[in-house]
Amino acid sequence: MKERKRKITTITIIGIMLFSCVATLSYALWERLFTQSDENRITTLDCFDVTYTEGDKKGTTMQNAIPLTEEEGQQTEAYKVTIKNTCDTTAKYNVILNKKEGSTLNNKNIRTSVDRKTSMLLSEATQIEKKTISGYSVNSSYIIGTGYALPKKEKTINIRSWLDYETKEEGQGKNFYYKITIETGATNEEPTTLGDVILLNNQVHEDKPDFSEGFPNSSTSEEDIKSKSGIYVAEDDDGDTYYFRGKVDNNYVKLSQSSNLLWRVIRINGDGTIRLILNDKIDPAEQTFNEYYNDYRYLGYTYNNTTPCTKDKPCTSNYTGSGFSNSNGGQNSDIKKTLEDWYNTNLKDYDDKIALTTFCNDTSYGSGTEDTVSSQLSLHYGADKRISNEQPSLHCPNPVKQGGENRDYGGVYRLKIGLINIDELYFGGYIEYNIDDNNKFATNHNYLYHDYIWWTMSPYGYGGGCWAIFRGEDNGSIGAEMHNAGYAALPVINLNSDVTVTGSGTEEDPYVVQ
Repeated sequence: MKERKRKITTITIIGIMLFSCVATLSYALWERLFTQSDENRITTLDCFDVTYTEGDKKGTTMQNAIPLTEEEGQQTEAYKVTIKNTCDTTAKYNVILNKKEGSTLNNKNIRTSVDRKTSMLLSEATQIEKKTISGYSVNSSYIIGTGYALPKKEKTINIRSWLDYETKEEGQGKNFYYKITIETGATNEEPTTLGDVILLNNQVHEDKPDFSEGFPNSSTSEEDIKSKSGIYVAEDDDGDTYYFRGKVDNNYVKLSQSSNLLWRVIRINGDGTIRLILNDKIDPAEQTFNEYYNDYRYLGYTYNNTTPCTKDKPCTSNYTGSGFSNSNGGQNSDIKKTLEDWYNTNLKDYDDKIALTTFCNDTSYGSGTEDTVSSQLSLHYGADKRISNEQPSLHCPNPVKQGGENRDYGGVYRLKIGLINIDELYFGGYIEYNIDDNNKFATNHNYLYHDYIWWTMSPYGYGGGCWAIFRGEDNGSIGAEMHNAGYAALPVINLNSDVTVTGSGTEEDPYVVQ
């Protein structure tokens, strides 16, 4: 591993109790079964060939199921189906739920969601002619989701189901069994959802980028800028994610025709939502990540969390119509308060379009421990270790201390608004600051480039006599800064997977959410 010389600035420091009671109802076996246990192939036209395989999860049995809210249901583990379109023709698919004979739970008690779209009751789904499944007695069949499989591309479908929150005593002693099938066929329809339109308009690069230098940098040829900029594929915690890298001029988005805010697409997340970053900083121009500076906890997006923010139970901050509520009982960082106040002023009218999904404030260890900090650079968090090894990742680690204890700050969140993380910047074309690598930093051709310094969400470690957060530099590199310094904030939001758009994605003709 090559030695990195970090750019860290040292500055002078200026210096009711709630009780909840939850009643749990006990239900009979509620089992989900799925038709696909091996790879299957469906041929609908001479040239049209779609294969689909189920993911790691072969099926789920749920005992003593309890009713869940929309937020809780959307956090349950998904059943994943991967569709692979090997033809030059766009496919349209239907996700079909086939209810088994003998199921006694009413359709109005079952909620389903495909690709984290807002759920619907099974009683609201379109009922179709009953399907025939060998060895399985089908009572009725319903379309619970639709979408497109684009030519020569793969798509992972995430299917969730749960007991509706309003289910009370009428659900006791009842059961529900079903199997999922996928129907596909060629179509002449043009996709209008933002994720599908982006993939239709861009070639996906299958190779792995070179993370040892910024892209494009001052040495990059015009030919390489043109041929290597665009969309690449990686994995996050929800599946395949498609991210923009390099010089990109077709990822501009407006939330409405009348909005004066312009956004850039960072990536299509593995859950189908679309991550955007504001194209310019918000006012005021300088924001602190946290004014408190003398403790590692203040690197957390929230800190003093009563419940650790983990993958199994991410800390959630949801918009309630007039403000935000935290699920974990933690204290907000300055930057979190700033962003949520800005959301309340600028984005509340678009709240139904904005997804509640994952953000990563990675406080896992990279090296060192909080107990042994005695000198500069003696502790590093997980993001620093990854980028020092030129191995960025879009998987978010749990905030685990040495010895296995979950720490009470930072970690995995589900948010309406946040910041970009350092790994996303690396995937986009930035590299870590190194005094010897000036000619390798990303130039202003990179779509994420700004001529000012701006915060990320990723803790760096202990440096310059204080705890530090990574930041995007004004020279196209990545540095670290004490978190009580004042720098720009560029909000990041995620759009729902089912938002439809018009436009071509250019600055003059951006995608406009309908």
